Amino acid sequence: MSAAPADGQAAVRRSWPRRMLERALARPGRSSVLPLAAVVLGLALAALGMFRGAPAPLVEVPPGYVALVNQKGVLESDLISQVENATMKRFDEATPEEKRRVLRSMIDEELLVQRALLLDLPETTIEVREAMQQGVEAQVAEPYWSLPPSDAELRAYYDKTRSDYTNDGTMIVHDLVMHVGGFQNANQSTPQALSDAADAVYRLRSGASVDYAKEHYGFVDSNRLPAVEELDFVVKMRLGDKLFEVASALGNGEISDPVVDVDGVHVLVMDIRRPASVADFSSVRDKVYQAYRREQGERATAENVRLLRSQAEIILAPGQEE
Repeated sequence: MSAAPADGQAAVRRSWPRRMLERALARPGRSSVLPLAAVVLGLALAALGMFRGAPAPLVEVPPGYVALVNQKGVLESDLISQVENATMKRFDEATPEEKRRVLRSMIDEELLVQRALLLDLPETTIEVREAMQQGVEAQVAEPYWSLPPSDAELRAYYDKTRSDYTNDGTMIVHDLVMHVGGFQNANQSTPQALSDAADAVYRLRSGASVDYAKEHYGFVDSNRLPAVEELDFVVKMRLGDKLFEVASALGNGEISDPVVDVDGVHVLVMDIRRPASVADFSSVRDKVYQAYRREQGERATAENVRLLRSQAEIILAPGQEE
């Protein structure tokens, strides 16, 4: 018996789902007709899907795009944005050469990104992973950044974070010390030094000069401070916490009470004092705006990470914790 032609066999294979469906529909008396018909139809559609070819490659740029790079589209909106950022002009005011230059750069960038993905750089290179992380963070923060905050919102944020805009104070202060013990004053005790220092303070507050206190009471410069105006935090490092607390409470021309420290009895004479002050809102508005946007971005990132964690399966190695 001769074999059936190949075309005939193909026709038989193609037609059997249809004939099975026709037979099933022709027997309405059986309860399994409709389920069987559904099964047959599903098999037929699945068979057709298995042998369907891949979508044809695009040969024309779709609407809304300006280029295709290995079938990956470059958005027209991205081109407009980058042209305006690069030229600081409206898109329709940019020259054709400027637009071509930006588009060429975008195509080069897409080629490099595709090559990076092919080389699996996001998995192997820390810099790429960090850039991708920053890109995702910027994307999730974009809805927060799309509407600029009002002055009322910025001022409320400024009031909440006012301490961030404090100008550090400065001072010029003389630190006089009367050493206790040692070769030159071996017979002097701390109570005696305090008594002499109290009298010197009285004289200084009455108008006596620093040189007078040195000459008549044995005070010397502690050499902890230069005779120049310095920021509070620098003075604090030089004087130490105990003496700085006393100094920071003095105003211009004021003299402290005697203070006992590790090297003797000190008296502080304040020449110039500029206390720390909070900058006015109008003078730091730009800084407030940047801080406000940064906080919005951090909040958006935190919300996004919480969502991703809720959808992820995270398994830690034994002994590891986070």
